[in-house]
Amino acid sequence: MKNIIFLILLGPLLFSQNFQTKDSLKVLAKSNFKSMEVFENKNGKLTPTRNYSYDKNKNEITIKNVSDKNKEWIKTVVQLDDTYRIIQENKIIEGMMISEKENKLVKKQVSKIKQYTYVYNSIQIESYNNEGHLYKKEFNLVDDKDRLIYSTLLLNASSDIVVAQTERYNWIDNNSYDYEKLTFNAPKSRVEGVYKLNPYGDRHSFKGSMTINDKTELLDFSLEEKIKKFDSKGNLMKIYILDNGKENILEKRKIVY
Repeated sequence: MKNIIFLILLGPLLFSQNFQTKDSLKVLAKSNFKSMEVFENKNGKLTPTRNYSYDKNKNEITIKNVSDKNKEWIKTVVQLDDTYRIIQENKIIEGMMISEKENKLVKKQVSKIKQYTYVYNSIQIESYNNEGHLYKKEFNLVDDKDRLIYSTLLLNASSDIVVAQTERYNWIDNNSYDYEKLTFNAPKSRVEGVYKLNPYGDRHSFKGSMTINDKTELLDFSLEEKIKKFDSKGNLMKIYILDNGKENILEKRKIVY
């Protein structure tokens, strides 16, 4: 049971990607694509999940949900600057919410906005709820190779600003780094160890430890090796694994230029 609890808490850490400023969107926009359809493997069948479209005049990418699942997410509109960096994300979601006028639950669409600010080697991300109130801030520092070296997450709790977590990345080389994450809200935890990356820059393995409430668990994981294929413009086209020498496609993309 203890191992299961550790895995649940560590899961988002291991299965997320190392920090990127969503460069895939930058590559897409720079390639002047018109639209993209994303298919994911659902029970052995490639099923459409997301549609992308690019408005070159507005320098804006719209990502729409076309999946049967996760219907609360409708779409996300991403605004880019002149260098194709993200400056704002507007996420539209739908759910049951209390109507102040009718004092009852009604189905409603609302927006959640993230705003990005770039100053020298720092990136600040501010998150606003559907009422326009700032509830979260993230500060990131990157090195001269645009690799994350430090991150702090702040939460707005009533009138107080609370430091929720910090992360440190000490790069050993281009393919590995020492990692430390401190979480200050319950349950308080500390993760430290070494991440190794695959040729695509994604996390491949982790060796270290996780401490929760003064109890420490040693960790040694390797993630499933996924192969990526790109087109001549540098855009991701396919993700698959090899199963007995045969391609098992996990995700496929159709791009119109």
